[in-house]
Amino acid sequence: MAYTNKELQRRFKEKMYKAGFKQISLWVEKKEAKKVVNMSQEDFIEHFEKLTARWDDGNLSRLYILLLKIIKGKKEAAGLKKRP
Repeated sequence: MAYTNKELQRRFKEKMYKAGFKQISLWVEKKEAKKVVNMSQEDFIEHFEKLTARWDDGNLSRLYILLLKIIKGKKEAAGLKKRP
């Protein structure tokens, strides 16, 4: 017999409690959805340089690699073709 959703949730909560965890509720302020803002590449680079002004070369390198992986993943997920 398959368990109901309520029973599955109860069993999961019991399992997590026995493992040493507890569930908490957290309320955060609801904010209005922001409008899409068009940003030029120059504005992005200026803002990016301000945010990473005191980073060392190793951290910047890891950040650049991460950004490239994210962009590549988004392109593949969207089915976009790579530019030559």
